Amino acid sequence: MYRFRLPIAAFLALGLWCGAAWADTLKFTASLAPEKTGAAKGTATLTVDTGSKKMDWSIEYSGLSAPPAMAAIMSPPKDPKGEPGTLPLTLPAKPTSPVSGSMQVSDDQIAGFKTGQWMVMIGNAKAPEIGGEIKPAP
Repeated sequence: MYRFRLPIAAFLALGLWCGAAWADTLKFTASLAPEKTGAAKGTATLTVDTGSKKMDWSIEYSGLSAPPAMAAIMSPPKDPKGEPGTLPLTLPAKPTSPVSGSMQVSDDQIAGFKTGQWMVMIGNAKAPEIGGEIKPAP
């Protein structure tokens, strides 16, 4: 029984190493512009570890009419007349630029980021002020 310990341990270590090697780190960005008119602008960056399914995000902004009260990632509606999906981003109690955080994401959400149809939005309690499409970082 003891003679199998080393080969089993080596096999398990190889499996862990290969699993980590197959994970990717994906980087995305979004240029944030006003929804209507205004001088507000910003940039969002997202980094996704596909192995752990952890997303780190950061939004740098300026020119908002008030400190942001909401931030979210919006996905396209599942049907043409439906509402978009919302992935809320948690803001601190007294947000100042840049705001950042991390969260777990699903495989479907990671696939959605790759499509270029998802958006990052940030704004006041009444409505988003700036937003932009998520695109792979250059």
